[in-house]
Amino acid sequence: MPSTRTAPLALADVRALREAAQRFGPAARATKTSLLAALRRRGLARPRVLAEYHDALLFLAAYADDEAVAALADAELARVARCARKLAAAGAATPGSSGMAWCSISAALSYDIARWLDARFPGRVELTSFGDGGAQLADVLALALPAMEADSLALGDEPIALLDRLKGRAGTRLRFLLAHLARMRVPAAVRGHLYESLTPFVTIEPRDTPASRTFLRGLPAPVHRQDAPLVRSLADPRAVIERPPPAPRSLSAGERAALVDTARATLAMLARETDPLTWPAVDAVSLHELEGGWSVALYPMDPERRFALDSHTGYLLFRNRVPVAYGGSWPFLGVCRTGINVFPAFRGGESALAFAQVLRVYRAWYGCARFVVEPYQFGAGNAEGLRSGAFWFYWRLGFRPVEARLRRLATREFARLQRERGARSPLPLMRELTGADLALDLAPLPAEQRIEAGSLAFAVSAWIARAHGGDREAAQRDALERVRAALDVRDDAQWPDGERAAFRSLALLVGLVDDLAQWSASEKSACVALMRAKGAADDRPYFLGLAAHPRLPSSLARIVRGHARP
Repeated sequence: MPSTRTAPLALADVRALREAAQRFGPAARATKTSLLAALRRRGLARPRVLAEYHDALLFLAAYADDEAVAALADAELARVARCARKLAAAGAATPGSSGMAWCSISAALSYDIARWLDARFPGRVELTSFGDGGAQLADVLALALPAMEADSLALGDEPIALLDRLKGRAGTRLRFLLAHLARMRVPAAVRGHLYESLTPFVTIEPRDTPASRTFLRGLPAPVHRQDAPLVRSLADPRAVIERPPPAPRSLSAGERAALVDTARATLAMLARETDPLTWPAVDAVSLHELEGGWSVALYPMDPERRFALDSHTGYLLFRNRVPVAYGGSWPFLGVCRTGINVFPAFRGGESALAFAQVLRVYRAWYGCARFVVEPYQFGAGNAEGLRSGAFWFYWRLGFRPVEARLRRLATREFARLQRERGARSPLPLMRELTGADLALDLAPLPAEQRIEAGSLAFAVSAWIARAHGGDREAAQRDALERVRAALDVRDDAQWPDGERAAFRSLALLVGLVDDLAQWSASEKSACVALMRAKGAADDRPYFLGLAAHPRLPSSLARIVRGHARP
């Protein structure tokens, strides 16, 4: 009798599903459901096929025709997880570094993310190796263990063996190390530096928890029914970016915490992290739900971790609750440095629309009039960005080189590409185009608002050296006294700690404003308000107040001109 066994899933099957997933309408929906019904009976034993099928299903979930297709995709993702579990249990190869359920991943992450992983997913994270810094483990532990044990640390154990000997049978190596670092009476930043100096690698075993990309989702929301073709290019990107978004969703404390967990896990399962997700101001996390199933979660940094002038605000972009991209921006004086990282499962789709939605939210939320992309994002020291032609991705969105020569060069090359369909730009030319930032101007911006935070920091440092002989404490006292007097501040002792610390820090810069005492009462009041806002959980009022202040931006420009870098 002929065999009734069904052939295992092949790459050709996955690619057929991926192609069908990018078409929409009644006929396309019927094709998808028919394909899924057939594929769900096929075996999943090859790691590469499993990984590609997983990502095709994530795309299908993000771009679902309706609730029924979304449910089919979720059911198959659960089956993918079960198959990955069987492969792992049998000791077979699993898709490495995929972030899939039941697929472990090794990463060198920060102290704070290691602590979060250990607390959020107990028993699923272990310290498995050290980089070159592991040789200093005994020296670090000597600061945390009882003095009586100091001699035992000199026995020459390898780092992993040393941790195993010291912890005994209780808990994991990671928990042992974290617990003893936590007992050290040092500032949190020093504790983190000590941990990271050891270059510890942790292995995350997500199993079928929400740590895996398979099951990571945003907050509950209705499924957006996709019935129109994908928007692969934008005829008028500016119209999308300039369109005011709806008011952000009202969030509970639990929902904000859930958004932080989702973003951290999304990046950790790709062996990545960013500062705003490592140190978020959880109370200020916001979720901006847009049309078409898009939503953007913004993550301001904890006030204690922010830079003195600008600040890194991270984001995670969702479509139908599925994370599709992440990145960050640095708004300052109406200018916003930014970029995007689209996850592999969603590349080649609506990347331009995705980034335009992110810019749209930053434009409205922080009042950004100019967006800037640094050369790394499109190829400088980034081979993937160079080969992929990322420069043209930003160009089609309206970004242009800030240097006139490169702008002319790019204009000629783009015209050639338009004439010669299918042509590609040579790598030497693409490399040359990484010689300057790209900028997208949405509204006229005075020249004084195009100064950089680094130039202002240089001016402060130059003033400390010149006026106080490098004595930072004396300079801080002097600046604080003058700014308090000029702005009529008498009650700062009663302010919250974060606001008081921000005022003290910014006083070093504001104290260099030559006519501060002559400002009007309203100008002084607005300056005090924005200085305090820099230390609040939500730093949005600081950025809006800074760009809108009637005198401060021009005063800052004068400070930069008076302390130009050599």
